[in-house]
Amino acid sequence: MAFRQIVVPWKEGYEIGVGADLGSGSPKGYAVAGQATPVKGASASTTRIEIQRIQDTESLERVLGIDVEASYGSAAFGAGISARFGYASDCKIQSSSLFMAITIQVQLAFLSIKDPVLTDHAIQDQNNPDLFDARYGNMFVRGKGRGGLYVGVMQIFTSSANQALEVAARLSGSYGLFSGDASFRFKELQEKYHTECRISQYKEGGPTDLRITDVTNPMQILDNANRFLESFSTDPDQNAVAYYGTLAPMEIARGPAPTNAADIQKAQDIVVYCAKRRSALLDDLNLVDFIRDNPARFDYSNGAKPSDLTKAIADLQDDFDIVAAAASAALNDPRGAKMPAAFAQQQGTTFPKGSIPTLLPAPVSVGTGMTSVPDFKTCRSQRECRDLADQYKVKVRWELRGEPFAPFEVLDFNPPKGAPVPEGSIITVFRPPTLANALASRVVATDGSVSQSATY
Repeated sequence: MAFRQIVVPWKEGYEIGVGADLGSGSPKGYAVAGQATPVKGASASTTRIEIQRIQDTESLERVLGIDVEASYGSAAFGAGISARFGYASDCKIQSSSLFMAITIQVQLAFLSIKDPVLTDHAIQDQNNPDLFDARYGNMFVRGKGRGGLYVGVMQIFTSSANQALEVAARLSGSYGLFSGDASFRFKELQEKYHTECRISQYKEGGPTDLRITDVTNPMQILDNANRFLESFSTDPDQNAVAYYGTLAPMEIARGPAPTNAADIQKAQDIVVYCAKRRSALLDDLNLVDFIRDNPARFDYSNGAKPSDLTKAIADLQDDFDIVAAAASAALNDPRGAKMPAAFAQQQGTTFPKGSIPTLLPAPVSVGTGMTSVPDFKTCRSQRECRDLADQYKVKVRWELRGEPFAPFEVLDFNPPKGAPVPEGSIITVFRPPTLANALASRVVATDGSVSQSATY
């Protein structure tokens, strides 16, 4: 069973030719020789700029390069994950607010080993598979992407999911709050919707002094993004860092095939599932946290009480911990890897334990208009479900259920079809955790996104 090449965030200890473990992405010993050279005829830099609406944590993770489908799990719980995942977690994506992101990726000439071969000392160990794996792993760092990554996120606090849709609609067709007239637009939105704003940024490479001095001023993200981009025009080498790498199977360098490939494959499937489940749990936690921490924005008279929200948070956090522990166990012991439910049973507990209360407190502005729940079972993709939700002025919240990696299908939704609900209500849609083509384009197609690419 042959592994495929994957893309992971760059990690301290990586260098061209260093061995690595597929599961965790952790660096091993220097195993592969060969000169790293740029692709012939492709030495120019490329820049990708995206401005898009972020609707869930998984989408923000993709923007940050934590794509479990492209990285096959290594970037989800292993190498290079802490800083990027920490930022995605700190952004607290949830459906009752509008999140917009500006992303800049600058890539200089990509360096890669054209004809990799084992080093002399690695050749001496290749007839002892256990020793070879311990010293060098089953993958090696074949390529290095240099340049920089900048992500700026703005959260617009709105009183309902419906209002978030209205604000997003007013920003469509332009760079909205990241455009040159951002100050005017933000003042206009504040007056009309009484909104608040919070901004944050994450970067690798670029100037060291990109600070945010006013977290309520969206212009600072635009200014910092422009300064980040300008730094690569004036001095690309000075401002560049290695921010992603490619891990290739050791067999490409004439190395031995892993003796437990089937076990590793199974463990990787479980890690990918756990990463997707963790992102969905974060969305649920963030939403319930937001409601509990902002009581003035919600009407508790006909919905879950604060004590219900507190219990839901505790149960969801337990599920989050089980998912992380199951993934960690799969990385450490591929042969004994178990899905979260089986892992929880082994630990004397259950999974899943938590869920969002069926009837959440209503945002104070919800209820002025009524709509009905559409038939989400007609949808053939997540995008179609979101479009249908927009048409009926409701919001989708995903919950994973069913067989791992099954084709997309709406298994059920709650409230049921035709039920009268206030505009802006959140409809829970149950679907299996699908696994998209890992070799597909890394450009994220997100509702309301605007993309621009340039080559210098």
